[in-house]
Amino acid sequence: MANAPEILFHHYDSSPFSEKIRLAFGRKGLRWRSVIQPNMMPKPQLVPLTGGYRRIPVLQIGADVYCDSQLIARVVERLQPVPTLFPGGSEGACFAFHWWADRQLFQAAVPAIFEKIGAAVPQAFIDDRTALMGGSLDFGAFVRSAPRARDALRAHLALLEGQLADGRAYLLGTEPSFADFAAYHPVWFLRAVPPARVHLAEFPGIEAWAERVASIGHGTREECSPDEALRIAREAKPAPALGSDARDPNGLAAGDPVRVVPDDYGFEPVEGELVGSNVHELALRRSAPEVGELVVHFPRAGFRVERA
Repeated sequence: MANAPEILFHHYDSSPFSEKIRLAFGRKGLRWRSVIQPNMMPKPQLVPLTGGYRRIPVLQIGADVYCDSQLIARVVERLQPVPTLFPGGSEGACFAFHWWADRQLFQAAVPAIFEKIGAAVPQAFIDDRTALMGGSLDFGAFVRSAPRARDALRAHLALLEGQLADGRAYLLGTEPSFADFAAYHPVWFLRAVPPARVHLAEFPGIEAWAERVASIGHGTREECSPDEALRIAREAKPAPALGSDARDPNGLAAGDPVRVVPDDYGFEPVEGELVGSNVHELALRRSAPEVGELVVHFPRAGFRVERA
């Protein structure tokens, strides 16, 4: 892309949610800079960018920071519309797959995976994920829930297998889409943990589809240090603000002080001045000593927003 903005992608290599976006980069043939962040707190070179949000992945373009893979997918599509992530006008279907994969398929896969590797999980990681869940995670009980998770996982995988049963190459037909990348990320996680791969044994269609999806690759990756990412944010200015959403259901308008927090886990709130919004996205202006002024963007669905 001529005059393409520099894409900085904050992730870690074993993050399933990041794999969705790495594949989107591959589909579009994008060049991007990989900023490796820790897989647990503290994250001293991420939190100044986000204002407290700790989840991965995060996309950075100069002094604009985009949180959550659903919003990042929309941003990637805006940056380079061709080839589309939503072929044949399938945006709605793609995000329906995304919600099912994130909140049903992935949530069934995780206990089934940790049942296999629980004894090797460091206590520091368990403590971090307990905090991420708002202190409500009992890791022992979580692992013991694996029999129920195995039932649900098999049922969800059977749905995926059925979608591919007519021999189609990808979930929505002949072209890969964001539906594939969203549904692939729990399968990628299962395949990455050899003892857990047994859950895929009865689903040859999924295995063949997963190979096709993996072959898309990740585009052109270059490394970037977290310190360099902070410097880039500090020396940049945010892009022009989104317009205000005249039909905001709660009457929020540009200039309002707001607080944003995920509705499922990782409940660290981010506060700032609302500088723009639409039906899918809202943008908060905030500042931090390490980066100066920037704008942090969040999706609407899956997050709670209220006046601060």
